[in-house]
Amino acid sequence: MSDSQPSVQEQTHASSVETTELTGKVDARALGLSAGIIWGTAVAFLELAAGTKYGERWRLLLADLYPGYSPEPGDLVWGTVLGFVDAFVIGYLFGRLYNRLAE
Repeated sequence: MSDSQPSVQEQTHASSVETTELTGKVDARALGLSAGIIWGTAVAFLELAAGTKYGERWRLLLADLYPGYSPEPGDLVWGTVLGFVDAFVIGYLFGRLYNRLAE
């Protein structure tokens, strides 16, 4: 094959990139991971802030929101995991729905 002719793999990749750019599709997995990381970090921060009078209300809200999460000190890891999974699922589903509607 000569250097001036693109390979089939390069043509396929270029075609998929063009299609993605034209339809405005999003990577649902990347959106889910981004949302999960952001919300998981926020939950961890809120749990750390729960030692203050202001943060205690957030801890009670998270205990109502997530099953198995209690307002006991030390639930930092469990709350972070629950927050990450929750936001990942919502972000992923949002990305899939958006791609479906963008078709």
